[in-house]
Amino acid sequence: MSEYIQKQLHSSKGYYILDSGDNNDEIDLFELLFKLWDKKRIILIVTFITTLIAGMYAFTAKERWTVKAYICLPRIAQFSDYLELRRAFSRVSGIDANSQDIAQNLFNNFISMAISPDEKLAYLSATDYVIKQTKNMDPQAKRIWLNEMTEKGLDISPPDEKKYLPYFTISVSADSPETAQNLLENYVQRINDKVMQQDDAEFRNNLEAMILARKKEQQDIEFSLKANRINQLTDLERTLSTAQRAGIKDYYANSASKGTTKIELANSVHKYMLGENFLSAEIKSLKESPIVYPVRYYDIEREISLLEPLLKQTVTAQVYRYQL
Repeated sequence: MSEYIQKQLHSSKGYYILDSGDNNDEIDLFELLFKLWDKKRIILIVTFITTLIAGMYAFTAKERWTVKAYICLPRIAQFSDYLELRRAFSRVSGIDANSQDIAQNLFNNFISMAISPDEKLAYLSATDYVIKQTKNMDPQAKRIWLNEMTEKGLDISPPDEKKYLPYFTISVSADSPETAQNLLENYVQRINDKVMQQDDAEFRNNLEAMILARKKEQQDIEFSLKANRINQLTDLERTLSTAQRAGIKDYYANSASKGTTKIELANSVHKYMLGENFLSAEIKSLKESPIVYPVRYYDIEREISLLEPLLKQTVTAQVYRYQL
């Protein structure tokens, strides 16, 4: 046993006894065990309460599962029908139908719509999982829960350059792995369908505008040619009337050397000098002969015949690709 030196220190309030001894920084384990044994009831009670709380939490706390998917640009095989439609349109319109550009545009539209808070909120609000989870909540609590689910429970992350992962990550959290996976797959499919519907509506709008523009051009050509024919017939009939009144039956063909005047066919002022017979034949021929259309008229007709069937075509496409 070590020796102890007792020192008394005087104080206005009494005496304090300080024990100072050299124990070489040793811990008396027996003494520690005896002290713990004296407090065994408190230790057991605290241990029991802690274990009980942990057990209650483990059995009552809701499980949280997260499912992730990596997505990137689709391959040509995943939107081949759509690409063929665009190439058919390109052959008439002259607009380039590069497969890589089309894939990038579709995928960009997919990501832009997928990260939209409104889209996520609209989707989640209608799912059975969310309806079940918020069934007994008041409107304010339901709104808070939905906002948190929209921000954290359904997340779309850009590519991680630090980890060299050139893929977008979509993650969904729920109370079971099956539910989380269904939520993710259904959301991805929903966005894919909406992107295709939106793109199809824009494409059809452009296609219809192009068809209408060509029909308008074709109608303008028809109107111009028919108007010219009507004007020619009106002019010839007026000229015929003049020739009949002047009693001119045939065209004057005498030469200028004999003192007569020769009327050129292109002379519109004295065209009545062509004579009644000639003018009547010209009018009859003009009425019976079909209108001669320019090459552009038939070219437009061919383009319309190629474009109109595209309006009836319905195509499907997958605008993303699962990498994992």
